[in-house]
Parts: sequence; structure tokens; C-alpha cells
Amino acid sequence: MLKHMEISRPLRVSIEEETLLDMHSVLNVMNVIVLELMNLSDRLGDSPELRRMNDRVVNTAEHLRDPERAESTVRDVEVFVTDIERAVAAAVSRAQAEEDPGVAEIQANLESIFTILRVRAREIVARHRDPDAWVSHDIDQLRDNFTSVLRAIEQNSHGGYRIVYNVAEHEEGNYLVNFEITSATPPTIGMPAIFQDVLRDLLANARKYTPPGGKIDAGLYNSGSELRCIVEDTGVGIPDEEIDGILDFGTRGSNVLGHATRGGGFGLTKAYYVTRHFGGRMWIDSRTDAPSGTRIEIRIPVPAAHARTA
Repeated sequence: MLKHMEISRPLRVSIEEETLLDMHSVLNVMNVIVLELMNLSDRLGDSPELRRMNDRVVNTAEHLRDPERAESTVRDVEVFVTDIERAVAAAVSRAQAEEDPGVAEIQANLESIFTILRVRAREIVARHRDPDAWVSHDIDQLRDNFTSVLRAIEQNSHGGYRIVYNVAEHEEGNYLVNFEITSATPPTIGMPAIFQDVLRDLLANARKYTPPGGKIDAGLYNSGSELRCIVEDTGVGIPDEEIDGILDFGTRGSNVLGHATRGGGFGLTKAYYVTRHFGGRMWIDSRTDAPSGTRIEIRIPVPAAHARTA
């Protein structure tokens, strides 16, 4: 049986950490870009264009840690993407690798990542106009957004696994994802603008810490008075004595410290930070002994001004 624990302690973060939480969704994409550029360098051999661009991505990620530079950096994302595309094209041309299938796959992966980066940058810029805004999403479009993220995660595994949504397709080596979105006011659902980030992070974490062959169940529901989110997996779980502390900035469970990850280790911190900011409550149910797994539940009250249109 999962251990049920409501997290209620204060969360203290610095100004720089607040900026990182806000920019978390973009920082994760930057990490993936760096790895794909490294994959391309391994394929093409030493490339001055890729070395310069790798340094550019690392420096840009550092700018996202600076409260005074972060927003302008996000606003310039189109120039950033164009520069990477040009550098990659030059490196591929120099190596005469235009017909290499492996190179073509990496280029396609990068383009899918750039699409996600553009979307996330637009989201950040939009919500900075009103950080506490609740926004109305078309449910079908929102579901497609999350499916696109999972598809990109699968694509960037380079064939390491598949993500399927039909139990009849669930085989060893695949992830089965069940994801439902409903509301009291279909076909739309209202939620804080930043909450799309939170749910993406929870889904990515569930996949990251669940071995291939596992299952992820996720649900999002707005009753008109409360926004509820649950993400449950069959992953490795969190040690009992570490559940309360797992929300600390940059903290991971001791049982996954050797687990390769492209994130910054503060997805759950962000989920709790956002939950508390909007007056909500959060529970973590987890176990590490078989059958292991983790269940995250978040409940946020819908403000009266938004209750009728949420």
C-alpha cells in the first residue's frame, strides 16, 4: 500500500531559485539541445560550428538563472534557434553528411525540440504579463499539447522505448500512458497559466523514474470550485524517510542518484511551489518495495472570479 503524506511545510527558495523554477520548462529543453548537439558531434567528428554553438547554449542556460536577464533571453528565443539551425547545417555540410540517416534523425529531433522551445518561450512571455492569471484551455488542444511532449520524449530516446496509449499495445519495453482531462465546463478547462508546466514536469518525472514496461496514469479535472491533478506511476518510488524532503530545491531520492537525467532536479519543487502559491494542497504517496510507485495529487481552489468560466 502506498504511503499517504500531505506536504504542508514551508518552502524557502531564493530569488535565483524562483527564477529557475519559472524558467524550468525552458531549461529542460536547453539540456536536451546540448545532448543532441553532442550526439551530432559524435556522428560528425570535431566541428568548430558545433563547439561554438554548444558553448552558446550553455551560456544561454546560465542567463536563465539571472532574474534580470531571464525574460529577455526567452524573448530572443527565435534568434537563438535560427543560429543553432545555421550552425548545424554548416557542420553537416562541412562533413558532407547530408545523406547520413543518423544525422538526419538528430536534425529531426532538434527540430521537434525547437518547436517545443518556441511554445514554452511564448507561454513564459505571456504569463509574465499576469503571473497569477487563470486561463481557459480547449481540452482537446491541451491533451494534444501533452501528447506532443510525450512524443518528443519518445523520439529523443533514439528508439530506447515507445510510449503507447492503448493497453492492447502495451508490451515489454513500452510505457503505457492513460491521460484524461475533464471539466465542469467542457470543452474547456481553466487553470493557472503556469500549471501546464507543472503537469508536463510530473509526466516527465513519472516516465523518467519508471522502468520501460511501466504504466503512468494521469488526470486533470476542474470541478468549477477546485482544480485536481493526479499523476501515478509504477516507478522506483521514493524512500519513506525522504518524501518530505524531496521537495527541497535540487533534491532527488537517494535511490535514483545514479539515474541519468536531463532535468535540474526541481520539478517537484516547482509543483509544490505553484500549489502553495495558489492556495492549494499536495500529497505524495510512494513506496519503494514491490510493487513500487509514486502518486502525486494536487488540489487548488478555483478563485470565485473564475469559477463560472474555469
